[in-house]
Amino acid sequence: MIKAIKRSLAEKIFLIVFVPAVCLFYTLYKYPLLFVDDSQTLVFFGKSLSFWYGLLYTAIVDVIALNVLLKNTNVYSVNKKNPGNLPNYQRKKFWAIFLVQTIAFFLVPFVIAPLASGADFFNDAAFAPVKSAHVYVWPAFSSWGVAGYLLFILVVVVKFHCKRYCSWFCACGNLAETVSVTAWGKKWVAKQTPRGETAKRFELASTVVLLFAIVFGIILFLDGMAIAAVTGWPARLQAIQDFSVDFMLASVVGIAAYPFLGTRVWCRYGCPLAKGMQLVGRGLGSKYRLQANDECKGIGVCTPVCPMGIDVASYAHNDRKAIEGSFGMEEPCIGCGACLAACPRDALEFV
Repeated sequence: MIKAIKRSLAEKIFLIVFVPAVCLFYTLYKYPLLFVDDSQTLVFFGKSLSFWYGLLYTAIVDVIALNVLLKNTNVYSVNKKNPGNLPNYQRKKFWAIFLVQTIAFFLVPFVIAPLASGADFFNDAAFAPVKSAHVYVWPAFSSWGVAGYLLFILVVVVKFHCKRYCSWFCACGNLAETVSVTAWGKKWVAKQTPRGETAKRFELASTVVLLFAIVFGIILFLDGMAIAAVTGWPARLQAIQDFSVDFMLASVVGIAAYPFLGTRVWCRYGCPLAKGMQLVGRGLGSKYRLQANDECKGIGVCTPVCPMGIDVASYAHNDRKAIEGSFGMEEPCIGCGACLAACPRDALEFV
């Protein structure tokens, strides 16, 4: 449910422009032939729409991340007059976000790869993008490279680092993590992120998306290996996934809903990889846990800063008395460390 919160005139104007702009852009980006007869029309200055989208996306992430790093101020602190320095954990995280977004998600695919191939850099061929990134799970059934990549994430990363991949490395997470520390982003996380048992039950949606991805992947594998005749089904399921998962959930809802459902709406309710990591982490007995200690005074600043809607305070205190509880992969925690940085008592720690 969308909650009513107090928004400034500037924010209201932003939302009036932002939501339709996101919907229109992603419709143009994913389904260009709805607007033009020849997608080559959407090549500007010799570069495809994918290039310009990647450049803009990276610029937003990098500018915010660098601003956080250069100011060296604890962006999660509730003490506005004396927030203190940026914690070391957060400094490492924002450097990871900046470097990964710049190198892995922009320079490599959009600059280094075309230059290395010998292609004319300013003569891109237009194409309608089909989402086949690692976060969608199903490409692992048709690519050994993606399968190995996913296996490494699911086994090694999750076993020792929980779902920090989501807050330190993932391209979708990079935008969510940086926007969440802006002035408006903080409010969206604290006031708009769904919390409580009803919101928690809706996390089942990501399990449905994961199951769809696995079924789709198996059909691709059977078809590709000529094990079973599945004529027509790969194309049908591809169309369903492109529209329902990639376009509606990951793009339109996943970004346009930031101001209404918090910055991690896609990560919590849609991303099949995030759900897969959570389930595998439970099975592996991931070593990661977030532990409260006896320094907790029950001030409750940890829960509002959690972008995944976790009731962190319930593990830390009861009636303002420390209970030294802990949680791990039973919660959708992404290891962002916002709750640790927000607590002025250092009552929380990763163990």
